[in-house]
Amino acid sequence: MPLAELPAANALLGDPRSMATRHQQQGCLLVRDALEPSALADLIDEAAALLERWGVARRADGVRATGSPIASVVPAELQRLPALATLIDRIAAGTDPIAPVAARVFGCPMALWPEARLHLAFPGDPDHVTPPHQDSGALDWIGDYRRLWIALGEIPFGDGGLGLAAGSHRYRRLPLDELLDGNWCTAAMSIGDVLAFDLNLVHRSLPITSDRVRIALTVIGSAQWDPRPSAAAHAGEQARLGLCEREASPPFLSRATPEGQSRRTLRSS
Repeated sequence: MPLAELPAANALLGDPRSMATRHQQQGCLLVRDALEPSALADLIDEAAALLERWGVARRADGVRATGSPIASVVPAELQRLPALATLIDRIAAGTDPIAPVAARVFGCPMALWPEARLHLAFPGDPDHVTPPHQDSGALDWIGDYRRLWIALGEIPFGDGGLGLAAGSHRYRRLPLDELLDGNWCTAAMSIGDVLAFDLNLVHRSLPITSDRVRIALTVIGSAQWDPRPSAAAHAGEQARLGLCEREASPPFLSRATPEGQSRRTLRSS
């Protein structure tokens, strides 16, 4: 699958108008070194220790898979880590390190939902390679919401990160069987890099080509004046391995598409 490189938006951080224009065009913004690794250290350490206890990973130049079956993985434990609970409490109190980054990225005060999730991906695990989807399919929403996807380890280019169909957010919500034929872009990421994207942006996980275990943190936020959606689908099978909204995406209910545009091919722009 050919992959284009998603450029970083750091040079635009002091220019909210240019940041907004790029987001309107692409539906996503990559900001490198957005968070200090020290702000994520406890979360990374606890997640790695849990993976070691499960026997599926070891710490060696990052977190590496042992090759053991992942049947021992207990997803609920991952979402109950003390460091994650502390971060959620700080988000609720408005003292977390992520909201100021979101405000710089989007040029306005941002409100984060008082929740956060950890996401795992393992090499040699095709059953958990999330296919193309839109996160908006899981929400009953009326606001301009953005997901912030934060790397908790090194992700080499094309090795288990996210594939993004830049510009596809402009098609709004799409039926599941029409999320096809995207021109995908991605980026290498390091601890503390942040990828912020529109919930209508079509994206997918990429297969891991090395022995790395990919760990990421996600939160959702919006401008402070936007309401929160009345419902979010995050239960039962959807919690499996903390994967985006793959399991929340049986064929989407909304079929809206800009007038006169095909929904069959998602072209990058």
